[in-house]
Amino acid sequence: MRSQTVELFGRSIPIKTSDPGEYIDSLVDYISRATDEIDPGGKLPEMTLAVLALLNLADDLFQEKRRIKELAENLRKKYNFILDNVDQNGYVC
Repeated sequence: MRSQTVELFGRSIPIKTSDPGEYIDSLVDYISRATDEIDPGGKLPEMTLAVLALLNLADDLFQEKRRIKELAENLRKKYNFILDNVDQNGYVC
């Protein structure tokens, strides 16, 4: 594990991570872009901005989880359809 300092909300925050520095930098950039969209003028209090960013990021996560669940369900249905047709028609893979 290594140490890395990141800049968020105008603060230097030391973290310990086993992830590559480029990956951590990309996370920080993602959060910075999200906060810039919420408060482009930088007028909101830090805690308000952080909470709004967390809510937006949690919403993104939940939407992606729902999308993955729907994709998995569609895949399961197609898989079962193929298996049913193979069984009914006597095809062997």
